[in-house]
Amino acid sequence: MTQFSRRRVLKVAGAFALTGVAGQTLFLSSARASSEATQNTLDRFMGVSSALTAREDLDGDLARALLHAHLLTDQDFPEALSRLEALLKAQPALLSSSRLAFAEDQSAQEATARAMLSGWYTGVVGEGDQALYVSFVNTLANVAVSDVLVPPSFSYGPCGSWQAPPRPLQE
Repeated sequence: MTQFSRRRVLKVAGAFALTGVAGQTLFLSSARASSEATQNTLDRFMGVSSALTAREDLDGDLARALLHAHLLTDQDFPEALSRLEALLKAQPALLSSSRLAFAEDQSAQEATARAMLSGWYTGVVGEGDQALYVSFVNTLANVAVSDVLVPPSFSYGPCGSWQAPPRPLQE
């Protein structure tokens, strides 16, 4: 091979190597930015969820799964979460009553709050054909009854016990 062709091969190989390094660097920085954005959204999701449920001990793994489901079922969820977070910060009295009472012009924030609470308590995110089943055992509804119902559910007794006719009341 002549010196000229060797240089050309080295230049082409060098260009490919640089392109690969540059592409990988761009990919990694893009992935890092996406990861930071997702972590920021998760932190905001946890903060709003804690405020809505009045619980500080929310399950982090369930939170990640619920957030993922919200992002899959609603492409505008990050913006809706931001609007709800801003409203709850601006009007902390909303969280001090025993029942959330949104004004008529806050229907979008109310829908977001309902969707988030539904996910935490039932383990289902979304509605109809778009609904995603996320969890059962770790939902707040089952956590609330876990001290009396084993396995956690709203039916009590051994399997099939619901088939037996009820016993008459004894006076």
